[in-house]
Amino acid sequence: MAIWLLLLVLLLAAFALLRVQRLRRTRPSSLPTPRTLFNLHTGDIVQFDGRDWVVEDRLLYDEDGFQWLEYLLRDGSEARWLAVSEDDWLELSWLEAAPAALARQLAAGATPFPEQIHWDGLTYERREEGRASASSSARTMNRHLASCRFADYEAEGQRVLSVERWDDETEVTIGHQIDPSALTLLPGDGRSVYRLNG
Repeated sequence: MAIWLLLLVLLLAAFALLRVQRLRRTRPSSLPTPRTLFNLHTGDIVQFDGRDWVVEDRLLYDEDGFQWLEYLLRDGSEARWLAVSEDDWLELSWLEAAPAALARQLAAGATPFPEQIHWDGLTYERREEGRASASSSARTMNRHLASCRFADYEAEGQRVLSVERWDDETEVTIGHQIDPSALTLLPGDGRSVYRLNG
């Protein structure tokens, strides 16, 4: 009887040991990967200024090997762009679509871009311009968006303005630089809340 009891105890101990080892192997992969400004995915949440913004797309720009990211964020019917650039230091810009009058003014111009843009009492100075290719992580079609001519501008008060000229349209965004510590990044479920087929 004692032998059977000893065998039962050994069998239960072996089973418990296998279970613990299996849990150790599976636990790290079941935890979500911590989010950074460089690995946000569709459905993740960016908390900023008291609001939750859902990541809808991630665009990777490449200018002769220098890369930067732009995330399309949505909260209800509102959209913002979070631009992430890392050169000598990390730069973040919080952008939205420019007013229609400003967008029309810049769409009418040809490259090269103007050295200055005057808008809303501020003078934006051109900081850089060039050509970059862009690819999307969320789009099923048109993942590679070809290339655009771009120009980035700065004004006092950490105000920024960006112009992108694609083949058939000009996109103008305006906003300001922000401190990375002002953001909270949370993993989401990987699905878009704004597209029916997510």
